Amino acid sequence: MTAKSKANPKDRILGAAEKMFAESGFDGASLRDIVREAGVNLATVYYYFQSKEGLMAAVIERRLGPLRQEHLELLKRYDAEAQGKPLEMATILAALLHPPLRLAGANTTQSKAVARLIGRIVTEPNPQFQDLLRSQHEKVRNAFLEALRRTLPDLPLADLQWRIEFFWGALAFVLCNPRKIEKMTRGVCNPADTKAVLAQMIRFFSAGFAAPAAS
Repeated sequence: MTAKSKANPKDRILGAAEKMFAESGFDGASLRDIVREAGVNLATVYYYFQSKEGLMAAVIERRLGPLRQEHLELLKRYDAEAQGKPLEMATILAALLHPPLRLAGANTTQSKAVARLIGRIVTEPNPQFQDLLRSQHEKVRNAFLEALRRTLPDLPLADLQWRIEFFWGALAFVLCNPRKIEKMTRGVCNPADTKAVLAQMIRFFSAGFAAPAAS
């Protein structure tokens, strides 16, 4: 009996769905392919997840839920240590970067699965997919947005929002395209060196967030 066949049906469905969604996107992944990969029938999918959207939400929660919790706990700890004072920009960025970079540096099956999923999330145009992501990520985004607004009280909200989007885009690229980065730089930049990635991103985005308003 294989490890796959030993897993319970719910876990098999989640694993198959994650693979299909990462490879083909929300629209391209069919429930027929997912049930075939998982070795279950369609009724079992509906029993556990009610719909394709429910299945996608469960996939995102399984992989990104632990990261969300770690983000919030780090920010809460740093806030307590600051004793009411605004956090330094480097501290906010470290809280944002440490969880995903630590996971990527682990080089495990789980880390690779999360990286693939993030890559699809970033490029997936389906509005239902994006709505699911926004609902899963909203608490983290709002917490860090508030921390950034306390640290940069004079920066217009629109400028801050733009810079947050640039930050998330750069992080997703590092996580999802490490081979491309290494190849394009001819080995000068090694995305597997998470300490170097952390230092470079904190230094670059600290300056970027603190730059004068564009508007």
